[in-house]
Formats: sequence, C-alpha cells, structure tokens
Amino acid sequence: RVTTYDPTSFLLVFRLGGRNIKMILLPLLGLLIWDVVWACLFDYVPELESFQRHVRDWEDLTSPFLVPVSFLLVFRLGRAAVRFWDARTSMGKIVEVSRTLMSTASVGCTFLQYQGPSSRYGSSTTTTADVNDNELKENSSTQQQQQQMFLVEEFARWTCVLPIAVKNFLRPEQRKGWSAQQRLAKKRFEIGKLLSDADADEVLNEDPNVFGPILVSNRLRELAFQASAPAAPAFTPNQQSETSPLSTSQHDIIVQQQHHYQGMMLCRQLNEQIDTLTGAWGAMERINSTPLPFVYVVHLRTFLCLYLLFWNLQYIAANGWMAITPLLAGSWGLLGIEAAAVECERPFRWHSNHLRLGNMCVTVAKNVYQTLQNITEKRIYSSTRSEML
Repeated sequence: RVTTYDPTSFLLVFRLGGRNIKMILLPLLGLLIWDVVWACLFDYVPELESFQRHVRDWEDLTSPFLVPVSFLLVFRLGRAAVRFWDARTSMGKIVEVSRTLMSTASVGCTFLQYQGPSSRYGSSTTTTADVNDNELKENSSTQQQQQQMFLVEEFARWTCVLPIAVKNFLRPEQRKGWSAQQRLAKKRFEIGKLLSDADADEVLNEDPNVFGPILVSNRLRELAFQASAPAAPAFTPNQQSETSPLSTSQHDIIVQQQHHYQGMMLCRQLNEQIDTLTGAWGAMERINSTPLPFVYVVHLRTFLCLYLLFWNLQYIAANGWMAITPLLAGSWGLLGIEAAAVECERPFRWHSNHLRLGNMCVTVAKNVYQTLQNITEKRIYSSTRSEML
C-alpha cells in the first residue's frame, strides 16, 4: 500500500496517511502533558508568579538551541533522502541490467546455435559418406539448438528469481499479523513454477548464513559459461575442394576459432552484467544494514527534546492556554522532520513510503517474457524461411 499523491495539488496537506504519525505521537503527547501541567501551575499556584516572569524572558536562552538543532535536522533529512534515492537507483539498476542480461543471453545463444561448421567449401561430388556426414550434422545441430534453448529458458527462470531473492533478503523475516509458515508460503507462491521445489527450497533457505541472491548469482554464472561454450563440429571431413583453396576441415577449424572468440566475448559480457546486478544488491544491502550512527541520532534527539521542552515552557509562561495549539503544531513540524528521515533511510519494508520491491519483480518478469516471445518468433521465422529457401 504505497502512498501515491498528485504532485501539483496542495490538498494533500489534509491527508494524514504516510506521515509516520506513530513515531511522533508519543513525543507530542508528552509535550501536551508538559504544557497542560505548566499552564495549570501558572494559573493556580501564585507562588510561581515570580518564576513565570523570569521564564518569559528565556527567549535569549532557548534560541541558541535552535541553531544546532536546525543544522542537525537538515543534515539528517538530507542524508535520508540520499539513502532513499540510492536505494531507488539500485532497484532501477536491477530492473535495467536484468533486462539487458536476458536480452544478451537469449540473442547470444540463438546466434551461436545457428553458427555451426559450414560445408560451403565441400566437394561438388556427393557421395554416400557425404550424405551420412550431413545427417550427422543435422542431428547434432538439432541437439545443439535444443540445448541452447534449454539454456535460454534456464536463464529466464533464474533472471526472474533474482529480484525475488533480493526482495526476500532485504525485508525482515517477521511481519506483523503473519506467522512464519504464512510468510514462507507467500514466498513460495511468488516463485511459482519458475523453479522446482528443490531449487525453491534452496533459494528460500531460512538459514541466516545462506543468502538467496548469492545462490541465484552463482546459477546465472554457471549458465553464462555453458551458454557461451562453442559447439564442437558435427563432422570432420578430410576432402579437398576443387573450387576452394581451403579444405573443409581447415574451414571448420577457422569457424571453431571464431566461435571460441565469440563465446569468450559473450561470457565476459554476461559476467559483467551479473557483476552489476550483484553490486546493485550490495548497495541495497549496505543501505538496509547501516542506519545513521548512534552518536549522531542520540545527539540530535537530545537537543531536539531539550529545545522543545524549554520553548514550550517559555511560550506557556508568556501566553498561557492559548499557546498550546500553535506549540503542538510547531513541535509536530520539528518532530516530523526526524520521523520522515527515519521513514526513508531504509525504504525496504512494507511502510507506505517505502519502495515497491514487488513491482520490481513483476517488471523484470514482464521484460523477460517479452524477450522470450521475440526469440521464439525469430526461431519460427528463421525455420520457415529456411524451408522456403
């Protein structure tokens, strides 16, 4: 339930949802009690009249507190905003590179599977041995196509699982109102038929020393090496062509070398993209596991509370009961800055201002589906064209 709003409208000032009121409710209640108690004391205890007159002149004493508090709050909110946008950038990087990884893997595998050893420079005389060699070549080519398409499908499965594994890693294991069995069932439902039960159980392992994204990255690297491995020639003829300066076997060696270099390039590109995915996950992990240092937070909140207490006391002494409402509004403004910073510094949970990690998974799955659909259409078109020719 992510909070959405119209950026051009000022009517959103009347909305309470998404303000992280839970965090500031208790401090505001404490300040309200503080104001009411002092207002009653000043009205009903005449002995405090002298103290009240002194408190009215505290403005020169309370104002210096506002300077450090302002700087601390500005820095706090700025760092929280930077962390939020770094997390959003990393999430977008996972979507972007997953799209590129799947496109590179599918197109690269499809290209390599159609680039087999050629008989272009073969003999012009057809013999029984040539027919057998051609049959062996066609059978081997069919097997290679099936193997490459199997690798493309595996790439698609594990590419779709990666953002799911990252989401499960970033979010806490426990959720209010959910049992451990319900959470595990929900995670298994999200993976669906992408993985077998054995693979899904391995990815969803609840052992704190086992990380799902690492397992998925390792599987993707295995597939990258398999997909980029050059295919062996379907046959090795030893006949010399009458029209070509190269024998067929020499030509096949050259083709094999070309495949080898192409496979190396594909493998390197795929691994670089997997490295980028791992780096994006690492950036999100760093943001999620390292809040702002304790010494900074405790210093900010100490001086913020001191300023609010003295400021409220001064204005109650000067203006009485009528000052309570504007004091609460001003206190809400200062406390709300701290609450907003806390809400945004680790935006990976289920709060209304946090990132939609589930939407990231859906987007990657849709992109992978489109890539597979395009590759399938290309195979059908290529097969039809070959039959026509």
